[in-house]
Amino acid sequence: MLMSKTVQIDFADPRIRAIDAIQDIRKAAEFAGLNLYSRYNVQLQYPMPTADGKVVVEVKIPEEILKSFAIGNHLRGISSYLLKRCNGKYDQYLVGNRLLNYTEVSPTSDANSIPVVDRLEAVARFARLLERNDEEALDQIHRILLILKEAQQPWE
Repeated sequence: MLMSKTVQIDFADPRIRAIDAIQDIRKAAEFAGLNLYSRYNVQLQYPMPTADGKVVVEVKIPEEILKSFAIGNHLRGISSYLLKRCNGKYDQYLVGNRLLNYTEVSPTSDANSIPVVDRLEAVARFARLLERNDEEALDQIHRILLILKEAQQPWE
C-alpha cells in the first residue's frame, strides 16, 4: 500500500520563489520521478502551486519503506536536473551546495476538508476540460455547472 506525503519545495536562496520556476520544477520532477519509481516504487506526483504561492508535490511511498525513506535526500534529483539541464539558469541561486529545500507539510487538520493539492488538481482538470470543444466535454461541463449552481450558498 502506498502512503502519501506532501512536500513543499522552496529555493534555498530567498531571491527566487519556487512558483516563479514551476515549469522547470515540473520537468525536473518528471525526470526525478522516473528514477524514484524504477528504484523504489515511489510515485512523485505533478508539482502544484498552492493558494499562497508555494509549490507542493505529493510523494506516494510504499508502506514497507516509509520509515526509512529520506524524502529530501531522494528528491535531490529535482535540484540536479535544474542545475545540469537548465543551462546555468539556477547556478546563481545556490546556497553552499544546496539549491532547493524540501519540507514535509502536514495534511489539512480538518478531516472533512479537501487538501489544497486536490482542490488545485480539480481546477486544473476542469480548465483542461474547458479547452475541449467536443460533445462529450460540453456535456461534462454542463453537468459540472449544474452541480455548482445547486451548491451555491445563499450568501454568495
